[in-house]
Order: sequence, then structure tokens, then C-alpha cells
Amino acid sequence: MGFSWVKWLAAAVALLLAWGVLAQGLPEGEGKALVEQRCSICHGLEVITGNRLSAAEWDAVVGSMIGNGAQLNDAERKVVVAYLAAHFGKEAAQAPADEGAKVYAMCQGCHQANGAGVPGAFPPLAKHVPAILAAPGGRDYLPLVVLGGLQGPIVVEGVAYNTPMPAFASLSDAQVAAVLNYVASSWGNAALLKDFKPYTAEEIRALRQPLTPQQVYAQRAKLGLK
Repeated sequence: MGFSWVKWLAAAVALLLAWGVLAQGLPEGEGKALVEQRCSICHGLEVITGNRLSAAEWDAVVGSMIGNGAQLNDAERKVVVAYLAAHFGKEAAQAPADEGAKVYAMCQGCHQANGAGVPGAFPPLAKHVPAILAAPGGRDYLPLVVLGGLQGPIVVEGVAYNTPMPAFASLSDAQVAAVLNYVASSWGNAALLKDFKPYTAEEIRALRQPLTPQQVYAQRAKLGLK
């Protein structure tokens, strides 16, 4: 009887710990719901939030969980790994986990909270950002847009846009990395990316240039986007 009480007490403590993490909430982003629903079946989320692993290491962990019975198909696995790498990756330690969402608040007035943009006025980030990242030179180009703005006619998914985007050069390197990682992991974008490695502050620092919006537009023309 005493042993059963010990087991019950341990289970109750584990449940309270898990509930405590859930009550605090995981960072917003594509994959949050999957992590909450599938991972918490077997263990408390503090197992996740207490770690900082690379994308490859998270993929190995998730693969191990699937081998032990976790229910995730290939597409869901990619989404979960991208979410974990973005928010609990080694690079993510440089900025608070929800920093990207906070910075994006400045962008959503135009690009909208769901990244869909406004047809004819502000281009979408959903689906479009993965297309940019997949283009040769696209990864280096994206930070330039945030830092230098963009001015010039573009076409995204068959819709023309010509509204100037202001520069946000005052953002720190860590904030630029955080918002780009947030955008890359949100609105279904993560599932469209292949082997995406989250931006780091050091990478942004190396790419930072005093470009005008017109000069950034010239960089975009080199990507060969359709």
C-alpha cells in the first residue's frame, strides 16, 4: 500500500510539473499545438523547455520518440523539429523564445498576423518566405530586407505589389534573427523548408550592410524569383 502511495505521489508531482509548463505556455509558432498534443502524452514539457539542442539533435530526439510509439507522420515531424530548433535550439538561447513574435508585431500591420498580407498592397510572407530561402542567395537576402527595406515592383504568386517597405535598421542582430526565425517557422512555412538552420545574431551581424531600399530591390532581382 505504501509503495502505491509513493507511485501516486510521484505521478501527481509529474503531472503538476507538466501542467505548470503548459500553464506558462510554449512560444507561439507553427508546431506549438503538435508539441503540446503529442509530446505531453509521454512526458512533461519541461523536458523540452529545459534543453537547447541543434536541429539535427532535435530530429534525432523526435525520431527516437517515434521509434517508441509517438504518432507523427513525416510532415508533422518536420514541423515539430523546426519549431523545437527555432525556440529551443542552441542558437535560440541568444534571444528570448518569444522575441520573434514580439518583433513581428511591428510587421503584422502590413503583412497581417497570419502572414497572408493584403493582395495588391502588402505581399504575403506565408509560402513566399520559403520560396525566397530556397532561391540561391535567398538566405543572405532576407536580412537585408528587414534592415534596409525594399522599394520596387515585385510579383508574388501572380499578384503585383509596389508599396515601399520601410527599413528596420535599428533592430539588434538578435532581434532580426528572431523575427526571421519566427516567420520561417509560422503559417505553414516550416513544412515547406528543407534543412532550414535558424538564423543567429552572428550571421545577421556579418550580413548587415547600409543599403537603401532600392539597393535591396536590386539584390532581390538577382534571386531569379518567379
